[in-house]
Amino acid sequence: MAEARRATPNRFVLPVFATVTYGALVIALFGFISLIANRDFIIEADAGPLLGPWMVAVACVATFVALVRAQGRAAPWPTALGSAASTYVLILVAGGIGYMVTKGQPIWALLFAARYAGSPFVIGAAALSAAVVIALWFVVPRSPQG
Repeated sequence: MAEARRATPNRFVLPVFATVTYGALVIALFGFISLIANRDFIIEADAGPLLGPWMVAVACVATFVALVRAQGRAAPWPTALGSAASTYVLILVAGGIGYMVTKGQPIWALLFAARYAGSPFVIGAAALSAAVVIALWFVVPRSPQG
């Protein structure tokens, strides 16, 4: 009689779902902040309509990488902190590069990043990234060894 093979779960399935959830949470957060603060995420009129989604997409990629790395770890805190930091930096870098391409001068990358460094949108996206990493770590079962 053939022995039943136990299906091994794909290690990317839960991080993909958590990343999609993260993206939805960021969009909702941006909506609430925009409503409460009465301002847009990107206030430069010449930035174009794709700069904000590009920045959120880069944040989703950074969060996905952190979610994959957090699997099997003994504690989520270092990975969550790294996720928040990398999300924060990459959102600013992606926005700066995107705005620099629009303006055509490299100095605009630095000016854009400096302007948005204290933005509640960027800080909120970074904090949500850490929260999603911690939440997934608590949800995913771990082996008794790790």
